[in-house]
Amino acid sequence: MTDPYGIIDLAALKQPAGTATGGAAPAGTPSAHEVAVTEQGLDQLIADSQQIPTLLLVTSARVPEADQFLSGLRRAVDAKGGAVRLGIVDADTEQRVAGALQVQQLPTLLLLIQGQLQPIVQSVIPDAEIDNLLTQVVEVARQQGMELPEGEQTPQEPQEEPLPPLVAEAYEAIERGDLDTAVAAYEKQLQESPADAEAKAGLATVSLMHRTQDADLAASRDAAAQRPGDLEAQLLVADLDMLGGHVDDAFARLLEQLRGADQETKDVVRARLLQLFEVAGPGDPRVAPARKRLANLLF
Repeated sequence: MTDPYGIIDLAALKQPAGTATGGAAPAGTPSAHEVAVTEQGLDQLIADSQQIPTLLLVTSARVPEADQFLSGLRRAVDAKGGAVRLGIVDADTEQRVAGALQVQQLPTLLLLIQGQLQPIVQSVIPDAEIDNLLTQVVEVARQQGMELPEGEQTPQEPQEEPLPPLVAEAYEAIERGDLDTAVAAYEKQLQESPADAEAKAGLATVSLMHRTQDADLAASRDAAAQRPGDLEAQLLVADLDMLGGHVDDAFARLLEQLRGADQETKDVVRARLLQLFEVAGPGDPRVAPARKRLANLLF
């Protein structure tokens, strides 16, 4: 591993030795070899790094894929049987620590070894690469004369369940650009399994792609601006906003159509919004406020 940023100096935040625990608890099940990093515990953390290399993950609950990345690190650290420790820095509650670590974006992963800190990456690492990273960390530590546990648990590869045949058919159709077949496959899957959340989200997403595949963005926006009362024009631009990642704009445009609308318009807009909520996913923080506003405008 290289150190493109140089060694980071933690002296500005060193406090009398304490424990490295007591910070905000990370989401999910902690590793058996994990600590929550606090400003008061930095001295102890640095001292401990003389005996055990420590990966420092600076992250936040606001970071997309943070939970998945943290789960992958925990799994890999546990598999090393105590040869590596994981330190979690909550950038929201430990802002001075994150500042001392010179963190510029989240998540940031660093290695603390024998009192020295080396940046590793400022992004999420795919699960497939995490095990290799931990192997490199252990190798570097042993090259520097650190005595680490020899026994390592062999990580169990998760068994992926096969996709339902119709969902697999939809995936294949999307890959070859056959959106009509993908829509039909998802619809058939939902007829057989109405509660299939993956199929619902898939149908909503493919339907969005289908509605916008031949649309000209500039022309569509111009038409919507020139004809604010044209519901179809507004629906299309909302779809294009959604496809482009402008989720708030898409929701706001459609919700605005409900002001003083007749029942037919309300039904059309409500149906489209529910589809876009599926595209965003129930975990998207923008969905709940939009749902509440939709209910207020409808009733």
